[in-house]
Amino acid sequence: MTPWLAILAAALAVNPGEATFTKLDGKTVVGTVAAWNGNEITVKMANGDRKLSTDALLDAAWARDAVPSSVDRSVELIDGSRLAYADFTIAKRVATFRLPFAKQAVKIPTERIRRIELLPPSPALDAALADIEQKQPAGDSLVIVKRDAAAMDYLSGVLGDVTAEQADFEWDGDRVPVKLSKIAAIVFYHAKPTNLPEALCKASLVDGSLIVARQASLEGKQLKLRSSAGVDLRVPLEQLARIDFSTGKITYLSDLKSTSVRWIPRVAIPKEATTIANHGLPRNNVSFNGSPLSLLWHDDPLPARRDVRTYPRGVAMRSRTEVAYLIPQGMARFITTAGIDPATAGQGHVTLEIRGDDRVLWEGAIDGRESPVEIDVELGTARRLQLVVDYGENLDYGDRLHLVEARFTK
Repeated sequence: MTPWLAILAAALAVNPGEATFTKLDGKTVVGTVAAWNGNEITVKMANGDRKLSTDALLDAAWARDAVPSSVDRSVELIDGSRLAYADFTIAKRVATFRLPFAKQAVKIPTERIRRIELLPPSPALDAALADIEQKQPAGDSLVIVKRDAAAMDYLSGVLGDVTAEQADFEWDGDRVPVKLSKIAAIVFYHAKPTNLPEALCKASLVDGSLIVARQASLEGKQLKLRSSAGVDLRVPLEQLARIDFSTGKITYLSDLKSTSVRWIPRVAIPKEATTIANHGLPRNNVSFNGSPLSLLWHDDPLPARRDVRTYPRGVAMRSRTEVAYLIPQGMARFITTAGIDPATAGQGHVTLEIRGDDRVLWEGAIDGRESPVEIDVELGTARRLQLVVDYGENLDYGDRLHLVEARFTK
């Protein structure tokens, strides 16, 4: 390799240890985790260290994707954590698991386990688990594979010890051994729900595991996590794919039900024409033609290089629309990016007003011929958010406003 190619390759190389930390205000920090103590993370960057509070973070993402576990088996804890495992045993109501990312076996009391799945997901297994969830039998449940493996049934009783070959199970007063090869899942009985502490974060691993953690700290090159169910796990940093800090800090507008909504078409519609009257009401997470929400970014003077980007969340609105929402408790800001649907960007032009109670928080014009507008407003003491989309320069022609990633944050 020539010297200049080596320099270029080095410049383009991605440091697998680097993560992108996204803050609540949308700003990002890129670096490696140097320390993590409680609610403070120290990030090592090219120009020095920076301390970040987990209270101000949305997530941290590494340049590696989570993939389904090769073992196709998982244990789900009562806090929603889901761990891929290689094998397990149970003795005296304590389960011992070999996990792909852990150097040592992990012991978990069955009172902290919701269920263990021994086979990959399937329609038959999903149906049996859903039936158990609905009927809530007063006992541990074994999902049994029938002869053709296309159908499953379950028994409820008391689970005893489980070895690599069989499970001891008490059913109708008799204790019977059940071959592990016949068991698709074990669902544990819990007499009453457990009050769990609030989660600090949710860690996604490269093997597909998800850990709902209430505590985290860095010890060497391992992240020590205590799940909300009280299970201690040590995860090598290279096994992390993403850490989500958003629980309780963010609420997307499309997840809320509006308290009032009104669309006023430019041409009056008869009251009996309800289908047409509903045609212009706001739509959550899709555009008015049913496609994903998108925006056209005019970052390049050449039209061929302009960028249409799609977004999973947001609200599509026409002019003239008025919609109101109750602001979730504890939320301090409203953030969104506003732009015209790229399909009508040549004509679309609206005015947008954002109000908190009776106070105007933001107002301006959204023009499809210009780049989208980033909006970030403080809510103050407001308890009600109102959005008003009105006619712009071209009456209602092309007036399809997309408010992407519209959200309340703390």
